[in-house]
Amino acid sequence: MNLEKYKVLFVDEATDHLVEMSRALAILEGNASSEDAAEAIDTLFRMAHSIKGMAASLDYDSISALSHQLEDWLEPARELGRVPADGLRLLFGSVRALEEMVTAVEESGESPAPREDLAYWLSQPIQFGRNEITEAATQMSASEPSAPPLPPSVRVRTTVIDRFLASVGEMLQRQARLEAIHKDAPVWERHREFDEELEGMTRVVRDLRRRALEIRTTPVQRVLERLPRVASELAHELGKSVRVELRGEEVEVDRAVLDHLGEPLLHLVRNSMDHGIEAPETRISAGKDAVGTIRISAATVSGRLELSLDDDGGGVDIERLREQAIESGRLPAEVAEDLPPDRICELIFEPGLSTRDEVTTVSGRGVGLDAVKRTIEGLGGTIRVSSNFGLGTRFDLELPSMAALQHVLILEVGSERIAIPLSRVEAVLGIDEGLVEQMGTEAFFVWKEEPLPLLDLGERVGLSKAVTDKLGCVVVVEVRGFQFGLHVDRAAAHLEVFVRDVPSALASIDPLAGVAVLPDGTPVFVLEVAALVEDFL
Repeated sequence: MNLEKYKVLFVDEATDHLVEMSRALAILEGNASSEDAAEAIDTLFRMAHSIKGMAASLDYDSISALSHQLEDWLEPARELGRVPADGLRLLFGSVRALEEMVTAVEESGESPAPREDLAYWLSQPIQFGRNEITEAATQMSASEPSAPPLPPSVRVRTTVIDRFLASVGEMLQRQARLEAIHKDAPVWERHREFDEELEGMTRVVRDLRRRALEIRTTPVQRVLERLPRVASELAHELGKSVRVELRGEEVEVDRAVLDHLGEPLLHLVRNSMDHGIEAPETRISAGKDAVGTIRISAATVSGRLELSLDDDGGGVDIERLREQAIESGRLPAEVAEDLPPDRICELIFEPGLSTRDEVTTVSGRGVGLDAVKRTIEGLGGTIRVSSNFGLGTRFDLELPSMAALQHVLILEVGSERIAIPLSRVEAVLGIDEGLVEQMGTEAFFVWKEEPLPLLDLGERVGLSKAVTDKLGCVVVVEVRGFQFGLHVDRAAAHLEVFVRDVPSALASIDPLAGVAVLPDGTPVFVLEVAALVEDFL
């Protein structure tokens, strides 16, 4: 019997249950009322019971065993209506272990190795006042949490499916009507009727496209609701206290976007916990609440997903970061001294730059944030940072809410056409609207009295070089706060297109972000601008 489809269902259902468990843990971690605490414990028990049954039916014995042990451990807690603080740490470790085991099933299809360490502690009865579990929980939280993938299938509301099928039905009816009209008489004799049917079919196709896009969307809650639990685990590891506030979890975005957001958001939370939120005694001495706050908000604005993560921690030491940039040779002293604070703050996205003097097991701001930025830019998005030293730091992310549907600028280089995301484009200028300056092998384009590096797009992607310097046009693009000029023959059109994945044979070529088909049927590559100018950043 082929168990692949059952594995998919198991991962999907188990992930949903683990999300519920994460939400319940966040309630227990806060100052929950006795009623809310009891309900949260009951949720943990029920979800563990459900995972146990599903895992047992598919012979995922290690998952079934751990779920069963967790279920047994929770039984007296249900009667008490509470768990001790030490026990809460054990619950965090157990849920994280189950997430890792479910991920292992998704990747290999095999039952993962059992967790004997957790089995030992879960076999111990709940005793208030004991502290041995604290040591075990500390050991369990020493490993770096990862962002579990979203379930491989998408749950769709039946009303969405009904509307989708209704649109398909109407489109088929109109197609049949057009065929009947065509067979019944020459088109020119019934052109008005034909035009009406064609207009109606066009409307239905547009509606069908919108319905199809609705099916792809998933609430951003699926990646946000794990973060409070991760922050709580890190707080205990670091000897800190934190509350995480989520807003806009109901916002729906393309599943393809969410699939890549888990790790960047996880790293930003880890960053805030390690370098942002201070220890309770430090916060109290600074006149702050002993418990730090991380706020994560989501919204859609003009078809774009806007995410923000801000903390009320210590903020970024701009002057220390400026010194680090000079000491590391990243910036000449005269350049670094003239840069405003906001530009200096952006340097935390550069690999290896950090205001920390010591390395921790969690993170240091500047370590790994370059990967976060690359991921966001690879999705056609942007990330910005702002900080007030002593008051906190804020990250603002903007991404397409629908990865499959993008606004692009079609560019011509020689006889070829290529596309870049319109969100990257600052301006399109005639080559005669600025001044081209040559310095050795490098060219610069003066725009708004600022010299911008001028790159020949044809050379960058292995096509023929663009036309002579006095012809063609310059597309001004922005990447990571820096502007560049791309020299092309012509900016042909601005279109909204469906972007498909790059063929597997070409997937290793960095600048290629997707493939789109133009209205005339011609396929064009969509380029990731950041990859084009990576060596300049």
